[in-house]
Amino acid sequence: MKKFLTIIPLVILLCFTFGCQDKAAMKAEAEAQEQHMAILTKLAENVQKAWDNKDMTALVQLYAEDATMVMPGEPEPIQGREAIKNNQAAFLRAMPDMTIKFTTILIQGNHIAFEGIFEGTFTGPLASPEGDIPPTGRSVKAGFAFIAKVNADGLIEEDRTYFDNLDFMKQLGLID
Repeated sequence: MKKFLTIIPLVILLCFTFGCQDKAAMKAEAEAQEQHMAILTKLAENVQKAWDNKDMTALVQLYAEDATMVMPGEPEPIQGREAIKNNQAAFLRAMPDMTIKFTTILIQGNHIAFEGIFEGTFTGPLASPEGDIPPTGRSVKAGFAFIAKVNADGLIEEDRTYFDNLDFMKQLGLID
């Protein structure tokens, strides 16, 4: 019986010790997750800020050097920061008054999903694989979704942007 009474405090001490370690590990994991969410939230804010300021240089600094962008109307994925900058600048050249507003931002794991509305007036030439398309003076207002995969450095490594390209072209008067 004495041996049994000696073992009970030892078992309780071991349970307490391992229980505390589990709590410490859980707390550390929660703090790491909170920090990760803060980084992705800041990235989302910086994407919106760059668009608000029409600052394509600031925008592409949020992308990894070898990032990929996939979007409607592009025959193949856009590769690299400079190509992404040129693509986005082409939209601003065609619609200098273009605005983008995110209506929903979701963060899950290493992905950020944005949903929003873009608006603009087609007053400048629009670059296309076949050459510049002259402006029509027409306006566009369309919904879009943007899903970004973020790397360990907190930069966008993959951008998948979706919008109705047919509706976009109809609104700009490029097709009937």
